[in-house]
This record gives sequence, structure tokens and C-alpha cells, in this order.
Amino acid sequence: MTTQSEFDCSLGYTMTIIGSKWRAIILWHILTTSDIRYGALKRSIPHISHKVLSQELKKLEADHMIQRIEYPTVPPKVEYVPTERGNSLRPILQALCEWGKKQTE
Repeated sequence: MTTQSEFDCSLGYTMTIIGSKWRAIILWHILTTSDIRYGALKRSIPHISHKVLSQELKKLEADHMIQRIEYPTVPPKVEYVPTERGNSLRPILQALCEWGKKQTE
């Protein structure tokens, strides 16, 4: 997990959590879709590769932004849900989304 002490500025810390090309987008889809499964997440972000999606989900989980819930079924069922920490970014990501919409109008 990334720690604040690695940065001189709290913005640097925040950007390591959501600043990759895909991480904020993945988190946004998890925040706005309750209990989303991997396949649905992949369909909602069609231009991301399976490898990158898998890597970014692992990073978001390691940073305690999301929780991966595994169900002992056949075939295996996995869902992703935001943690309380992940939910705390909802208003920030909402503001970024609204800013982007205004810029593209």
C-alpha cells in the first residue's frame, strides 16, 4: 500500500491512488454500479485490456479502495465493491466527471 510519507505533497499521494490512465475510470464504474462483476466491468470499459484491468483492480484492492468478494460457486463468482475509503472519493470523481462534460460540450 502506498503511504503518505512517501510524498512531499498530499496531491502526489492522491494521484498515485487514482492517477493512472484507467484507475479513476475503474473506480468510478465500481462506485456507480453496485456489486459489479469482472465481465460487466470489462464491458463497461471496452478499450482496456484484460491484463491492465486485472493489474489495476489488484492495485485498487491493495490500496484499500475496493474489496474483491469471492463466492464459492461453480463457476467462480467474483464481485467488486467500493470500500469506505473508496467511497470517500465519490464526490471528487463526480466533480472531475462534471468538469469533463463541461469541457466537451
